[in-house]
Amino acid sequence: MSAVKMLSVDLAELNLDRVDKEITTQLKSDEELARLTVDPHLTGIERAIYLLSSGQEVQRVSVITELPNLLRDNTVECMRRVVPKVREVLHVANIDMQLAAATAFLQILERQLVSVEDYKKTFLQTILTSVDNKNEEVANAWLETLLTCIDLLPKDVVKKDVLSIAVNKGQLSQTLQARLSCCKILGKVSSKFENFVVKNDVLPVVLSLCGDVEYDVRACMCQKLDVVAHGLGLELTKAKLLPQLIELSEDESPNVTCACLETTANIISMLDREANVNAIIPMVKELLEKAISKVDTTLPVASKLFGRLCHSLMDYMTVDDKAYFQEYFKKLCKVGVSEKKYKEDTQKLLEGFEMYEQTTDISVETRRYAAYNFPAMVLFVGAKLFRSELYGCFSQLSRDPHSLVRRTVAAGFHEVARLLNTNVGILFTELNSLLNDADIEILKAIIPNFQVIMSPLATLGFDQFTENRTHAVQDVVTNYLRAETTVFSCPCWRTQEAMLANLQTTHLLCSNDFVFNRVLPVLIDKLKYGRALPVRVMAAKTLTTLTRHLKYKSQRDEILDIMIEDFHKSDSCYCRSLFIDLAKCYLQVNSKQAFKDNFYELILNMKSDKVATVRLKMLSIFPDMKRSLKLPKDQNLRTALDTALRQIIVYDKDKDVQQAAQQMSEELTLIQEGSDNTRANRRNLSAEEEDDLKREDEEKEILMREEKDKKDEETKLSKSVEKRNSVGNKKELLSKIPGTKKASSSTMKLSPGSLKGENNQSLSKRALITTGTTNTLTSAKVVAALTNEKHPSVCLIKSKSTTCIPSLIPRLEHRPSTPPKKDPVRRIPVLVNSKTVPSTTSLSPSASFSKKSTSPTPVKRNQSNSSPLTPNALGASTARRGSTTAIGASVVSARRGSVGSASSTASDQSVKVKAGTTPTKPVTMATRLTKKSTK
Repeated sequence: MSAVKMLSVDLAELNLDRVDKEITTQLKSDEELARLTVDPHLTGIERAIYLLSSGQEVQRVSVITELPNLLRDNTVECMRRVVPKVREVLHVANIDMQLAAATAFLQILERQLVSVEDYKKTFLQTILTSVDNKNEEVANAWLETLLTCIDLLPKDVVKKDVLSIAVNKGQLSQTLQARLSCCKILGKVSSKFENFVVKNDVLPVVLSLCGDVEYDVRACMCQKLDVVAHGLGLELTKAKLLPQLIELSEDESPNVTCACLETTANIISMLDREANVNAIIPMVKELLEKAISKVDTTLPVASKLFGRLCHSLMDYMTVDDKAYFQEYFKKLCKVGVSEKKYKEDTQKLLEGFEMYEQTTDISVETRRYAAYNFPAMVLFVGAKLFRSELYGCFSQLSRDPHSLVRRTVAAGFHEVARLLNTNVGILFTELNSLLNDADIEILKAIIPNFQVIMSPLATLGFDQFTENRTHAVQDVVTNYLRAETTVFSCPCWRTQEAMLANLQTTHLLCSNDFVFNRVLPVLIDKLKYGRALPVRVMAAKTLTTLTRHLKYKSQRDEILDIMIEDFHKSDSCYCRSLFIDLAKCYLQVNSKQAFKDNFYELILNMKSDKVATVRLKMLSIFPDMKRSLKLPKDQNLRTALDTALRQIIVYDKDKDVQQAAQQMSEELTLIQEGSDNTRANRRNLSAEEEDDLKREDEEKEILMREEKDKKDEETKLSKSVEKRNSVGNKKELLSKIPGTKKASSSTMKLSPGSLKGENNQSLSKRALITTGTTNTLTSAKVVAALTNEKHPSVCLIKSKSTTCIPSLIPRLEHRPSTPPKKDPVRRIPVLVNSKTVPSTTSLSPSASFSKKSTSPTPVKRNQSNSSPLTPNALGASTARRGSTTAIGASVVSARRGSVGSASSTASDQSVKVKAGTTPTKPVTMATRLTKKSTK
């Protein structure tokens, strides 16, 4: 019931009764229909005469519009009966009929439907009479027709019938409209006659109109002086027109000043160096100073023409003149925006655009035209001086508070970038600012030209980039991708298509990983969810292009898997249909062999798709598939193609698909396959086959390059490992200090029973004294080995090496180390008999040591003890530096100079640690000195 009530409310809101009344009141009555009805048996000429005589306004307009066609079909009868009636009706015709007649008369002359003599007698006289129509719109329409006819009519007709009337209209006694028409006619006829005709017939009237009392007439005549100068020649222009132009430049009316600037920009190329240096440049400077001081309507015109003026006068300027024009352009860029106001405007810009979007004043127009002329000023100043002279202005214009100025900068950004060439990186800050702009119109202006902006760097190549340039370019591309949110939120599919198309060259600008991780996900997303079909197709083309240039085969295979899983095997018929577009794009970008390897069978499998539209679209790619074949190598693929096509013709249930398949079968019979020996006969190849072979070679080169890079990486890695090992061995050899000759020549042997608890492989290295983490362990093994040999008792002394590398030098026992003189108590601890050490003080193999107690300790072997060497029988034990596991020993002693050693503790000669306990932190020398000083 609620749905019924809602429907009744909606119908009531429609108010169908009122709509029916409006429709019925707008219908024609029977009388009106009768008046509009014409006898169908009348001829075209008779019907035209009847409608012009008694028809309504709409019917008369239709007759005048069809007048050229009537003249084409029956010229004589129409000129005798219809044209006089048309001229008679025009005297009282309304605006629509007048405008239709002006257009029809011009078409008659352009199509040459009548002779020039007949046209002059009939149509031209009507045109000259109608130019003085009181209605301004009608008069302007007839005047435009007359100006166009002047170019098409012979000189004698123009001189006799047009010029004489124009001279009469230029008299001061004529109306303002007539004098304005005279100015335009004189400007048009001046380019048609010789110099003497212009000098005698046109120049006097021109000079008179330049001094007219009405500023509109002076401005209109000033705009035509360049055309008159072209007809007069150089000498007469310098003698007659140039003084008049200088006088008009001093006119008080802004309209005359604007006209003078436009004429000056057009006349510079006609004058010689003397006239430009002595007359034009001073006059232009005066006009510019007047415009910047008054800030009136002249200033936007001066800003608009500034680029043309600079380039036209560049060859005649001195260094001071160029500096003046450069400084003046900087002023134009800052008109209406002071430093303080610029900050306020920028703040307001961040808050909202309402204030600036509603009004467009003179200062905004001036800055907009300055931005429009910026490429011309880069040419004028030079790309080398861009950073020092123009960069500040460009940066300010790109952040202008008004969006109209920023849009103009964005529209011309690619021109400036093209002039800067590889130095376009200077503009990356401004480019990022424009790409991050929230105004869609600015993005519409800059995005279609993004590829042109980055083309100098794309030509240079990513491999030639420095690290800073690489980061800068990737930041620009990141901001470009970020603008996708704004662009795709608006219904501007052409800008979206251009945005995706510009990404085709990103592999030349960014690293392979950046393209794979940042660019390709965006393309896949737009390929799936883009709204417009052209956008999806462009995303497919860009995706296949970038996939071809990926560095690693695994990445290319991953993208192909995404295409197959998300499109070919998709439940959506739109995605499956889009897979065919992907296949077409892939064939356009890659070689035919790559297409056959990756897409050929997948396309043929779509013959059984459950949606007829997909099957119908699949047939469209069959011609390209057949052209990709090379016989006899691809005979199996050709058979599969023919089989799939026959199955569609026979078994497909959709009539449209069957009919399209039948037509496709006939079309395929006309297509010839290629040959697989084309590579041997490259001289007779077509352009398409040559391109395909080139692509195939490039793909092979990409694979070879990838294999080469892998080998280079492996070689580099192995070399680095070898280098690191060689450096370690070198340090190890440098740290060895040989002992006595007798000790070095003897061979140290261990009994089999002495290997308990020790690693055989580690003990084999007992003779080496190494540095780093292995130093302590190796020293302990050397001591342990020496204690089992039949050598005199040895002790360890501190080496005097400056490298602070602990070393062991075998010495005889009767030559003990000399204790320090200052501290007699301090001495190097000697080995302790294992029998004198209680069993409770031995350490288990799992005991942990700190890094500060890992120094080698001298060991003294007990001569009376003939038991085999065991870990507990060692007089000292050391742990590997940095490890958490220590070798079991009875007593741990630190060598002299280390933390906790005899040299750093005055009372304790050794440090004893109980098994299974954590050793206490020894008192250092620095701590002891601190306590003494405190006392």
